[in-house]
Amino acid sequence: MLRILPAVLALVFAVPSSALAQGKVQLDAVTIHLFLATSGTLSPDLETIQGFGARNFSVQGEGLADNERFYAALIKVRFTSKGEVFAQGTQAQVVVTDRWKKRIVRREQIGNVYIGSHGWTFVPVYLPDAACGPFEVVVTGGGRKIVKQIEATCGE
Repeated sequence: MLRILPAVLALVFAVPSSALAQGKVQLDAVTIHLFLATSGTLSPDLETIQGFGARNFSVQGEGLADNERFYAALIKVRFTSKGEVFAQGTQAQVVVTDRWKKRIVRREQIGNVYIGSHGWTFVPVYLPDAACGPFEVVVTGGGRKIVKQIEATCGE
């Protein structure tokens, strides 16, 4: 019995399942969506809204309802891989900076990313105070850097 146990353990660790196999994930894309408080929905990606503008918690742009309000945003970070993989450790970092005040308002590490056999996954980063900026969103990972802007301001 004691002779069999090391052989079984060696087999288990030598042939990991594809779901647990170590591999690489690639930072692929970043989109930013406002949480629209009046309708309770997420906006389309800010870069796709024609005539987008945001001032004093109110948004405007093609396809957005009049008097729609927002306070928060969702940053969606997309990772891809060649098939199923679990990438341990830090895979990307998200840094949100208030461009006027020149200070970091949110920093988040994204780690331990699992991607199924379809080859992609999204990781959400919540930005609770997104209305009074403007903000720069910088996502870095795997030698890639993606920069996005949130053009939202507050004031008289």
